[in-house]
Amino acid sequence: MGFLSGLSAVLAFRTIPTTVLITVIYAAVFSTLLVTDQLPSVPKHTQGLDFQQAYRDLHEVAARPHPFNSHDNVLVRSYILSRVTDITSSYDHVSVDFDLSSNASWASGLLSTNPYAVYYESDNILVKVEGSDKEYQESGGLLLSAHWDSVSTAPGATDDGMGVVTLLSMVRYFAENRPRRTVVFNINNGEEDGLNGAHVFMEHPWVNVTDTFLNLEGAAAGGRPLLFRTTSRAPLASWSTSRPHANVITGDAFSRGVIRSGTDFSVYEQAGLEGLDFAFYRGRSRYHTKYDSIPGMTGDKSKNALWAMMEGTLSSSLMLANDVKGKTRNESVGQGSQPVYFDLFGAIMIMFTLQTLWIVNIILLTVGPVILLMLVYFEHIIRVTSRIRSGYYRAVNGDAHRESFMTRASAEIKHVLKSFWVWSKFWIALLVGVGFQMLLVVGYAKLNPFVIHTYPWLVLVSALSLAYLTTVLALTFPLTKNGVVPAPEQQKLSVLLHQYVLTWALLVYTTSVVTLGGTYFITAWNAVVLLGAVLACVEGMTGARGYENEEEIERQRRYVRGVHYDAVGTAENGHQDSENGHQRVDIIEDTEPTEITPLIAQRGEPMPSGEEQGAIGWWIAQLLVVVPLPVILVSHIAVILVFAMNQTLTDGTSPFGVYGSVSMLALLIVLPLAPFSMNMHRWLNSIILLIFVLSTLYTYLAFPFSQETPLKVYFAQTVDLDTSRVVTALTGPRQFLSTAIIPRFPSAFDQSINCTEASDKPGLQTCKWEAGDEFVPSPGRSEYHYGQGATSSMKWVTTSIKRTGSNSARIKVQGLNTRSCTLQFSGKRVKSFHLSGDGGKGLQGGSEVPEDGLEQIRLWSRDWEKEFEVDVDFAGSEGEKAKGRVSCGWAEYESATAGGWRTGGKIPSLEEVLLFLPEWAVVTKSSAALFDAGWEFEV
Repeated sequence: MGFLSGLSAVLAFRTIPTTVLITVIYAAVFSTLLVTDQLPSVPKHTQGLDFQQAYRDLHEVAARPHPFNSHDNVLVRSYILSRVTDITSSYDHVSVDFDLSSNASWASGLLSTNPYAVYYESDNILVKVEGSDKEYQESGGLLLSAHWDSVSTAPGATDDGMGVVTLLSMVRYFAENRPRRTVVFNINNGEEDGLNGAHVFMEHPWVNVTDTFLNLEGAAAGGRPLLFRTTSRAPLASWSTSRPHANVITGDAFSRGVIRSGTDFSVYEQAGLEGLDFAFYRGRSRYHTKYDSIPGMTGDKSKNALWAMMEGTLSSSLMLANDVKGKTRNESVGQGSQPVYFDLFGAIMIMFTLQTLWIVNIILLTVGPVILLMLVYFEHIIRVTSRIRSGYYRAVNGDAHRESFMTRASAEIKHVLKSFWVWSKFWIALLVGVGFQMLLVVGYAKLNPFVIHTYPWLVLVSALSLAYLTTVLALTFPLTKNGVVPAPEQQKLSVLLHQYVLTWALLVYTTSVVTLGGTYFITAWNAVVLLGAVLACVEGMTGARGYENEEEIERQRRYVRGVHYDAVGTAENGHQDSENGHQRVDIIEDTEPTEITPLIAQRGEPMPSGEEQGAIGWWIAQLLVVVPLPVILVSHIAVILVFAMNQTLTDGTSPFGVYGSVSMLALLIVLPLAPFSMNMHRWLNSIILLIFVLSTLYTYLAFPFSQETPLKVYFAQTVDLDTSRVVTALTGPRQFLSTAIIPRFPSAFDQSINCTEASDKPGLQTCKWEAGDEFVPSPGRSEYHYGQGATSSMKWVTTSIKRTGSNSARIKVQGLNTRSCTLQFSGKRVKSFHLSGDGGKGLQGGSEVPEDGLEQIRLWSRDWEKEFEVDVDFAGSEGEKAKGRVSCGWAEYESATAGGWRTGGKIPSLEEVLLFLPEWAVVTKSSAALFDAGWEFEV
């Protein structure tokens, strides 16, 4: 093997070099992404934070469920207050305010069909660390926020115990290391029931000290915490952690309503503060369940997750609290100033504005096509000129004169079809890929819709392998008779040009229609494809090998400076001669010398039949430009979205949306290799085919849940005090709820089970049945009832409803051993309301009752068994009667209060569900109250 032959084997655009380099690139991207996506271990030196104390605090805060309407919530509050007092008692510049005076009313759910209002009384724990810079002691401060309440079915280790203990660590840190700006800590209560603690904080005077915030939250149950969203670019400048994890696409999902849940971030943003939302987002199957606990995180996951939140909070807080130059605060406002941001492998944060992205898009949309059209034109002219000088067209014309009409017509049709295929096969491959991905999505949605819940990686592998197969096989067809891709460099240029058209069209759409920061990868993809196409055009201008197929090369080889070397027949092995029946083979022999024959013989060395034609070097530069960056950017998005969405189907998310997103991401990851796919080795294609078949079959047939990734079912119970009827309700997927879960419960034996579509969770089913006497819940007794006998069920809820005008009424309600009651209205809605004792403040600023009125008023008291007195004005005609229901709710049950504050609260039906659920399922709350009891009214 000569030197050039050896060099071609390694560096030419041929099957083995191309396959190896593309495999290495994808393997490097995927493996690096997987490695850097792991939780960091807790270091020996924790940057001045007391990690061990924080971990001990977490054991106290997340020992058991502690919702707002529970006495264990009071125990957790007392622990936090004692810790804050102990930390701050030695520092004069630190103040503590146990806020028992603020209260607030506001309207919510205004865009829904069921608008409601909330009245809430504060018991937030507030800490203020006064800044050392006098200019920023009373204004321009930083707010750090987390909530200590959990839901009734979860201890709340990540939601939001880790956020709370992180703030306790930060209180000590800033007390010892005084910041230049004042820092206010809002360790609040009632977030799970409607962001109540954040709302009522808006009534406290310390809110006026702050203009920037960092909110710590748990929107799932573990993994790496993510910078969920930001109000603007300025506070984002503080996000300089050693392991940043952030992407603007999650903020876009919130802004477009794709993510329906909320955090305290939205309250602070509505109040005009600038800031960040830092939250856990993985493990939705364990979120709001008993597995959101320290024991529920195996190994060191709880420690590592806690440290990830502490490290990110410390880094951002230090910059926000010591920024006196305004770098994290001052900026222009408007849509164009919205930030675009993402991290790369947890090593670096990329940040710029949406306006910058828009400007780059406009430049690419206008300048790119002009440059590319000019280069394509010049490349074509140079190639045509080269063919003329080589005698190519004379060879074609000479051959045409010796061929019959039918032969020429057949050749022309074949040429037209081949040209059409070359210039359309990218789009055909794209359509085939989209079509097969749609079939894959339908297959998952119909056959095993919940399998991504447990096997997200296998579903992604299935979609990726299908995207690879449809792209490569369509673009590789047809090969030559020797299994070699004809004119690979020309095909590469053709696919690059068509891929550029695709990315250009996508860029037009994202620039003029969508205008979201999360489309930054389209901009990057268009830019690198443009650069790759420019390089391919330049390559064509240089006459690189691989731009002509074997027939074109043969014709050119038969002319040397105008001398035609004809093929003459021999009687050796060959094809059948049509005239004499002898076999012959055409070989090239020199004609008799003439006056135009060159003095020195010029014999081009013939190309062996079937040899690959790729050029050396050029393709490597093009591949390194075109493939890695889009694959990296889209793969980062894929990891975030797949693990944020894979367990949301049990919340009512459509399977078509989830699997469709995975398939779209898979196509976007694979499409960048399309210009080079014609040289992928058939053995690799066979391996990918095998991977696709095995992964798809397994995920179509596998059981979708496990103890590690359980199915969530939603529990609620209602007591009608008019009839003493107790109804239990479970919500979950119809494929499992009525057939594999409810038949396990003794209370449902021989009962009539009524299953309907869930009103608040699309795609799920709610099944109800009447519970027997042994499953009647009990609200227990508050501290005011200790030593007394059992309380009659008639006294669970005490009400008084009187007309105070032609279209107004006064409603009084008091519940036994509870801090929560609700007024529900049917028919006539409420256009205004007022609570006795709220100081006459009315609704919170920026909150208005919708024109059609309110359907519900939710009442929350800091004290147990408070009597709420509410004056309401009804909308509608004055003569019409108002109807509704007055109820109170409870959230305490025996197994949840073990080791805590026992008041005798019991929910036997919930205990039954906890006991008899299969190991692959887990229960969570359906609403704030695990059970409610109430009376119907008409006034």
